Amino acid sequence: MTQQIYNEEHQRFISRKIVETARSIISGELEIIAGARQLWRLGNEIGAERDPDFTFFRGLDSETDHLPLGAVRRHWNPEALREKDAEIAKVELSYQQQVLEICRRLVQKY
Repeated sequence: MTQQIYNEEHQRFISRKIVETARSIISGELEIIAGARQLWRLGNEIGAERDPDFTFFRGLDSETDHLPLGAVRRHWNPEALREKDAEIAKVELSYQQQVLEICRRLVQKY
């Protein structure tokens, strides 16, 4: 778990990171699952782990933690990756509207 830091400068920095990440998800620049993982960590870092918007991302992260994203993908078998990519696409499609709505709220809040 990330150690929480409660000084104002750090709070503003993390708030900007939350907004940047949420906007990247909204624009489609950042994939939903990868963004959810980032937002959950950022929420923890500023002490917002009980905020329902961040707890949603915790649940999505937990539900998808078996799915390979980022650099770890290069270590996976291509056939296995195709199967996981299909699962990723299905999950992201099913959560897309809810994630976009939460991201818009986070942009407004932070």
